[in-house]
Amino acid sequence: MKKVLALVLVLVLSLSVLTGCANKQKAVNSFDGKNVRVVIGSTSTTGDSYMIADMTMRYLAKQLNANTKVDAVGAGPAFEAISTAKPDGETIMMFHDMTYLGVLFGAFEEKYALENMIVGPRVGTNPGAAFGAKAAAPYANMKEMADYLKANPSEHVRVNIEAGGVSHIGFISYYEWVVNQYGQDVADRMDVIVGGSTSEKLQMLWDGNTDVIFADYSSLLQYTDPKVEDKLRVKFVALLDEIDGVDVPTFAELGVTLNGEPFSFSKDFIIYLPKDTPAEYIAELDKAAEAVAKDPAFIEEMAKQKYKAAFMPAAEAKAYITEKRDSLEALIKAAPSLDELTVK
Repeated sequence: MKKVLALVLVLVLSLSVLTGCANKQKAVNSFDGKNVRVVIGSTSTTGDSYMIADMTMRYLAKQLNANTKVDAVGAGPAFEAISTAKPDGETIMMFHDMTYLGVLFGAFEEKYALENMIVGPRVGTNPGAAFGAKAAAPYANMKEMADYLKANPSEHVRVNIEAGGVSHIGFISYYEWVVNQYGQDVADRMDVIVGGSTSEKLQMLWDGNTDVIFADYSSLLQYTDPKVEDKLRVKFVALLDEIDGVDVPTFAELGVTLNGEPFSFSKDFIIYLPKDTPAEYIAELDKAAEAVAKDPAFIEEMAKQKYKAAFMPAAEAKAYITEKRDSLEALIKAAPSLDELTVK
């Protein structure tokens, strides 16, 4: 009997050792099994911020074996969340260029600067930042809009943008170009209306309370269909960058320049983490994000919305986005404030 018990104990111990070895061999990353909150700087669940974050996290969650939830809290709350969260991988942020533009424009405090968070991997880009107008507007694009204002000195054009974001940088780059090409008088007759979600901007356009709005290409596309009734139909008057297969003039094609070079701007969607997040978390995110960006299903899903899968590891993304920020600083400092440009 004692021999049998001894044999059983040996077998149990052997199985325990083998199980332990197997578990050690199994790669477990720092996000494994965690509930990860993904804050974004938008409150909309229909715009590109949410759509790209949602798409990415569905694929990334599988790579990390984590439970992720995208939380559309808005820019201020997102920045505050990422600056106060513990560096444990349970709170991350995914957002576009407003992350640094908001600080450059003074809309958010310096404590939210890129240097005070960790720049993680880039997962994708959106070249579809667009300006739209009513289909019946007396100009086909934003160069013709400046020509129209030049030829009609009593006319004004109202442009609806958001403060401190991509639409803001898009507008002031255009504004400075108009000043240089058409004169201050023409530029002074482009009046800014600040704020509003895409749906609110569209309503203002339809109600006649604005003439041009800034939005994502994919969110305006349905309203450009010739079958849409005339009072609701919209046309694109410019893109900030080129979209594959889309025949809409870009700022660069219209002649808009910045520092003597054709101006183009795509939104870069990057994952950000709290300061002091361990290096292994970043390495694991890099590996997972690279796998996602190579997944044909993810690439196809992004392309359907005219977005691009565009992986860049954290170290490269940090250098890239910092240089992009610094290249725009002089333009932003030289531009008039929105208080000067806003409709009085």
